Amino acid sequence: MARSELDVDGHRIALTNLDKVLYPQTGTRKFEVVDYYLRVADAMLPHLASRPVTRKRWPGGVDSAAFFEKAVPAGVPDWVARFTIEHADRRTVYPVVRSAADLVWLAQVAALELHVPQWRIDLSDDTDRRADRIVLDLDPGPDVGLDRCASVALDIRALLADVGLPSFPVTSGSKGIHVYARLAAPVRTESARAVAKQVATALAQANPTTVTAVMAKTERAGRVFIDWSQNSAAKTTLAPYSLRGRDRPWVAAPRSWDELADPGLRHLLATEVLDRLDTAGDLLAGLSDRVPRVAAPIDDAVIDLGEYRKTRGRRPGAVARPSPPPARPVPAPPVPAVMPDLIALRPALAADDPIDGLSDDEWAFEGKWDGFRVLVRIIGGRLQLVSRSGTAFDTDFPELSAIAEHAVRADGTAVDIVLDGEIVALNDAGVADFALLTSRRRTAAPRPLRLLLFDVLYLDGVRLWEQPWRVRREILESLPYFRTEPLVEIPDLLSGPADHAAATARARGWEGVVAKRRDAPYPVGRRTSDWRKHKNWNDVEVVIGGYRPGRGSDSRIGSLLVGLPVERGLRYLGRVGTGFTDADLDALLDELAPLRISRCPFVDDIDRPVATSAVWVLPKLVADVAFMNWTSTGHLRHPSWRGLRRDKLPGDL
Repeated sequence: MARSELDVDGHRIALTNLDKVLYPQTGTRKFEVVDYYLRVADAMLPHLASRPVTRKRWPGGVDSAAFFEKAVPAGVPDWVARFTIEHADRRTVYPVVRSAADLVWLAQVAALELHVPQWRIDLSDDTDRRADRIVLDLDPGPDVGLDRCASVALDIRALLADVGLPSFPVTSGSKGIHVYARLAAPVRTESARAVAKQVATALAQANPTTVTAVMAKTERAGRVFIDWSQNSAAKTTLAPYSLRGRDRPWVAAPRSWDELADPGLRHLLATEVLDRLDTAGDLLAGLSDRVPRVAAPIDDAVIDLGEYRKTRGRRPGAVARPSPPPARPVPAPPVPAVMPDLIALRPALAADDPIDGLSDDEWAFEGKWDGFRVLVRIIGGRLQLVSRSGTAFDTDFPELSAIAEHAVRADGTAVDIVLDGEIVALNDAGVADFALLTSRRRTAAPRPLRLLLFDVLYLDGVRLWEQPWRVRREILESLPYFRTEPLVEIPDLLSGPADHAAATARARGWEGVVAKRRDAPYPVGRRTSDWRKHKNWNDVEVVIGGYRPGRGSDSRIGSLLVGLPVERGLRYLGRVGTGFTDADLDALLDELAPLRISRCPFVDDIDRPVATSAVWVLPKLVADVAFMNWTSTGHLRHPSWRGLRRDKLPGDL
């Protein structure tokens, strides 16, 4: 079937390749995916309404490479609603699903998984994202079954009932369970995240051998991890009723609490979910407000999906809605130790604006350091290192754990403080070297670490990020806590004007200069021209899409094939074959081996000699590459390896 059209909600939608098999194991074709989203629309739309949608697409079917897509792609119908989000370094226009027609369009482009945040557009403004629900994602560790997740979900239900929050379980269609709770009134996402963390922490404290609220995967063996972080403004969760891009068309399926109490709980397929909707209705009806449906008759002369439907076996009986069980004895959640405002802090970012002509009466000049940017939170005597993307780096740098011991007053009481800085590794010349930082665990040679601090955002209840830079810098330089700690430095400023600062940084072998306006507050999580960066060489963050084996051997990488994410895959930037150590190559080969795929992830035509000898990999790893300049064809000239970016995902580029 080459092309057909379907009228939905007054919109005529072109459908192609309806016989394409998207789930080979079950033979499920695209027309059945379209049919599923049409039939589930009335129940699903309230849980998508007024939320930007991130999609995960499988154009070639679930046995081929998939990719996440945030921005609306080219060719999106003009009737699909849009919402623009100002990210730290870019603007992204997301689609917003409001009707069954929107769902059919998403099915047409093989967007099987639909992910949404817990905040709503209509409740939010430019400053605050506000959520009307929270979600707790129960992720079973190794050798932990779905029944154990169900037991934890029942404990969560009892705890939430104690504070008057109705809750709703959803088997995720993958491994675990999502537990949603409807909030009595909209709250800021920071507050919703803090509430979710309280619940997760309380249950982990009550059941330390079976439950964890810690992100580190090493803590999950034999336990259920309660992921509370998905309530952050920047995070999304698979929407209720969404399909999964797994070997079979599993669904994020609403369940009854009675089902969770029965042994043998399993995930549900799309056909089963449709049958349950016909007999039991929407089990999530109390979670989200209903949305009006703009009905329009389907033009049977155009296409009738019914003729393609397979005969579906019916499961006997509807699942009745249960009455609430008696509350279990779960301790009340502790008062959060961290203010929601502190949890929401993210590093500020510098713009690529020129610094020529800037004078040091209005601007301060700092070194640009070649390392991992972090916010350093020391609250209640505990250190937490948070990356630009919100990733916790605590376990990656155990050498820095002792820093928290220095954040104490003369009387021995702990100081609460949040600082901005960079973790670097120093080479033999005492200069920060990113390649050394990323390879420090693969060599026995000492790689001295330093935490370079250049800003203070919070100190014992005072929100310093609202103060001008000159005030924050004065406070930073007056702090007595880290003066005896050799791992911590507060680098001196560079004297101006800008050209003199840049020349000094170049002579010292530094990455560059950051110019900061002295009277500007801290631009939390934003890129602003009040901060400007000047680099002494070019570098770019890329995604690895494949590699060519070295000459004469398949056991070593000869060069990496890299690109940048675009709508349908990666745009090819060229090959990186220098800058590696033997240890780098061995480690990369180990990481890339399980990511091998049969299809090229690049959308460009690649030279035949390169393509025929390439090993393609799932584009998941982000790397940092130095290069001289760009070629006329848009490729990297003389690229050199610098290291993997553990703090970033392809979607961040």
